[in-house]
Amino acid sequence: MTARDGREPVITIDGPAGAGKSTVGQRLAERLGYRFIDTGAMYRALALSVDAAGLSPDDDEARLRAHVARVDVRLEGGRLFLDGRDVTTEIRTPRISELTSRLTRLTAVREKITPLQRRAAALGGVVLEGRDTGTVVCPDAEVKFYLDATLDERARRRQAELRAQGVEADLAIVREEISRRDIQDTTRALAPLRKPDGAIEVDTSALTIDEVVERMLGEIVRRQRGGRRTATPRAGRR
Repeated sequence: MTARDGREPVITIDGPAGAGKSTVGQRLAERLGYRFIDTGAMYRALALSVDAAGLSPDDDEARLRAHVARVDVRLEGGRLFLDGRDVTTEIRTPRISELTSRLTRLTAVREKITPLQRRAAALGGVVLEGRDTGTVVCPDAEVKFYLDATLDERARRRQAELRAQGVEADLAIVREEISRRDIQDTTRALAPLRKPDGAIEVDTSALTIDEVVERMLGEIVRRQRGGRRTATPRAGRR
């Protein structure tokens, strides 16, 4: 149950919006007794700060760099804190989602957040989910997954998520927004979304959350049996 250098393994989960990365990542971490790191949430917190400051991705980069340098973003016990304030729920809005996608194309933003993510993963025993965890943040992770689903299914999931938050959204509009996000994420010059080398791809379109988690646990066990020691599912240790 250890990685090459003696620490517990790092597991990454990448994929497009609506593929189920966050929910699955949390469940997988619980089953393994690992910490869960939502890397996208860290970018969302920064976007919330930029928005509150009246800035935008179109501003002078030096001005943006000066602002993000002062921002404190922390993940503690599954909650996200921005300058000491819990913003776990506040970051989950369409406005912040759109702003986050634009900000993640900027070098100043990546240089702020990527080192924080790497430090969080350095001790091992973590599951990271995002769009570049297996390609940029932790390219040497012991196990990498890439989750995907059809555009229609991802749109339906996003609509259901919004409805659970009390927000009604037209499915066609949600589908268009996700499609636009896909284009932005896969074509940006800096850390574009792509399947990491060696990643195990899982199509979640017709699977329940539990089915996806079980499939991923099975892949982890197979890696372990194949001579690459990773992790064994056990009672949760957080």
